[in-house]
Amino acid sequence: MAKIVFQINYDIKPETRESYLGTIKELQQHITNNSNKSYMVLEDKNKKNNFTEMYICNSEEEYENLEANMDDKTFELTNKLFTDFIQDKKVNYSTYYEID
Repeated sequence: MAKIVFQINYDIKPETRESYLGTIKELQQHITNNSNKSYMVLEDKNKKNNFTEMYICNSEEEYENLEANMDDKTFELTNKLFTDFIQDKKVNYSTYYEID
């Protein structure tokens, strides 16, 4: 079965970097400890404060249910990212399908 990679990319406000790192690490730990989702956060090596959250889904169904299966804590932390840290509230979403 082909995997699906869902990416969320954004720049954060430089002055919020330390708070952002604390929040995103909390989100990463929560998702890792409380779900079977493959999730990671990456920073662009050449562009400081540019981050990508990456979900690797094992099926179309898992991908389609990412948001529906979000628990209250994940929703709370994700909402905090958008309201407190993301520069100009601009986010780019990308979805990639593995070639069979």
